[in-house]
Amino acid sequence: MAASRTFLILLFLSSIIVCPASATDERMLIFGRVHDDPVRSIKDRQEFVDYISKKLGPLGFAGGRILVVEKMKLLSQALRDGKVDLFHDSVVPSLVLEKWSGSLPILRQWKYGEADYEGVIVVQKSSGVDTLADLRGKVIAFEEPHSTSATVLPRMLFEEKKIKLHHMESAEIAKTDAVNFIYGADGSALNVLMTGRVDAATTILREIDRLKPEVRDGLKVIGKTISVPRQLISVRGNLDPKLVKALKKILVTMDSDPEGQGVLKRQQNTNKIDEIPAASMDQFKQINRYVFSSLRKEVDSW
Repeated sequence: MAASRTFLILLFLSSIIVCPASATDERMLIFGRVHDDPVRSIKDRQEFVDYISKKLGPLGFAGGRILVVEKMKLLSQALRDGKVDLFHDSVVPSLVLEKWSGSLPILRQWKYGEADYEGVIVVQKSSGVDTLADLRGKVIAFEEPHSTSATVLPRMLFEEKKIKLHHMESAEIAKTDAVNFIYGADGSALNVLMTGRVDAATTILREIDRLKPEVRDGLKVIGKTISVPRQLISVRGNLDPKLVKALKKILVTMDSDPEGQGVLKRQQNTNKIDEIPAASMDQFKQINRYVFSSLRKEVDSW
């Protein structure tokens, strides 16, 4: 599996390393994606990329490709090298890639029909835990380290409340003066909580709403993070401003085009793409300060 995945990634990398094109040559729009499953990523997003590249036909674009890599560092390099034109991701990965590569967030994507979302910290109602401070000496499950809503924003919340966090290694005894945390994979934190392996978990309200009523009714939210854009669309920093303008026009008008509406619906149940609110841009500065000061070396492994 690992060998085949590596081959696919190399295949897509090599497919965009071409000879310099003349002004009249047709171009390919390259969409970047960080994921460990190239086949799924391409299947899920190709229609979206095809729609955009078709609309860019008058500017000389013949189609679109998707470059899938396993690490944010690799996508950063591809952006710097001009091998990726645009990508979408949640706020934290988008801001990290902006710092590393000079990419620019240009629009907000209403993923699952949500303009914004927040992280929540949940416990079992029967746990006797009512506040974040009550979690000292206990264990909480975050999602993967770069998760916006289920790791970084909750960690910011604990810091704001001046509650110490401790990354607990396997088989380590929980520290009594801190909230001990472990990392899970995407979507696994709730499962770890419900199977009794931790005392609390981070997630989003949408994931709680999807649970069976008898399971959902046994959970209690004890903390909420700030609310941020659900997803951002970014472009590489040196992309032609005329192309950026054209991309923005295509994307923000998709919901008024019958074909575009269908493409959006099948792209993570999106119903709209719009401008990033000014208030969100101010939030990004706060998140950036936290990520590149409090997390520091952790970020380098992303």
